[in-house]
Amino acid sequence: MHGFVSDISRPSIAGRVVPRRKRAFTLVELLVVIAIIGTLVGLLLPAVQAAREASRLSQCGNNMKQLALGLQNYHDANNLLPPSETDARVDSQGREGWSWIFLLLPFVEQAELYNSCNVWSMTASNKAPNKLDAATGALARSQIPQLICPTDQVAVLAPEQKWNAVKPDTLKSSKTNYVANGGYLETWCGSWGSKCTLDQNIRASTGVVRKSKGVKFKDITDGISKTFLIGEAGGVPADPNNADLMPGMWIGNGTNFQSYQSEVVRYSANKLSSGVTTAFGSFHSGGANFAMVDGSVRFITNGISSSSHTVWGYDASVDATTTSTLSQTTNSSRGIYQRLSTRADGLTFGDF
Repeated sequence: MHGFVSDISRPSIAGRVVPRRKRAFTLVELLVVIAIIGTLVGLLLPAVQAAREASRLSQCGNNMKQLALGLQNYHDANNLLPPSETDARVDSQGREGWSWIFLLLPFVEQAELYNSCNVWSMTASNKAPNKLDAATGALARSQIPQLICPTDQVAVLAPEQKWNAVKPDTLKSSKTNYVANGGYLETWCGSWGSKCTLDQNIRASTGVVRKSKGVKFKDITDGISKTFLIGEAGGVPADPNNADLMPGMWIGNGTNFQSYQSEVVRYSANKLSSGVTTAFGSFHSGGANFAMVDGSVRFITNGISSSSHTVWGYDASVDATTTSTLSQTTNSSRGIYQRLSTRADGLTFGDF
């Protein structure tokens, strides 16, 4: 038997059954719901963005870890770290001006790129990266994921374009956000483009990656767990016109010009994330990743103890009789940040 609803239970008008009205949202109720949804989105969005940045920060640290392990393997194979740029007077193949990253490529699963560039450097009359042919140059300009922090939004070829607009040699290279620890002071040798003696190049460095000839682990007497190996390059520049100079070019330079950008080194004389192009920094909130010589990766906050003064550099060609730049720069008033960048100043400190 089918059930039925008695019309007696329904209101009627003049004997006709009146259908029940379907209730709908009023305009005010819709606006309230929309406001609630907007509030929830507003609350959740920062959390989502923070989670994404945490993932990018982790990926950045992993990239740096792989480079640090590659540098350790390079040291095991060569009994020293690579120089910031090759010097034909020291390099067994007579190569001039290639960066430490170029030498590292076979140790970070980039042997094909290394071999392509290296063959070209051996066949060219000038064995330098500013002489790449079109095909090899296209490889050098391609993005290398291990060298790029996912948080940095500077275009991959922006540093190359800025360099070629103002420098006398032409380079083909994609960017890198990972640069070597050149020490406390930026160093140079006399006038622009002049060439230091080999001894001056070697002495004019307090870091772990220096011009001409690499450093051995045994020379890092301050401790491999308390000395920077590589750090990040990037962040908001002090000069808005220099955003494309904040990262570096991984390939090196072609004429042995001293350049923190093409040698892909940075210095600690300026505070972390100060926005100066010679300084370490990043787009991460509050600090930057660093890999120590022992291969560990640390996030160093911008508030780390740091010297209040900055020093432009030391001209090694002026005082060739100085026995050691390290002795000149040993200064107990320097902050922990500067001490972490110096390989053998003898200054001790606790955890950081």
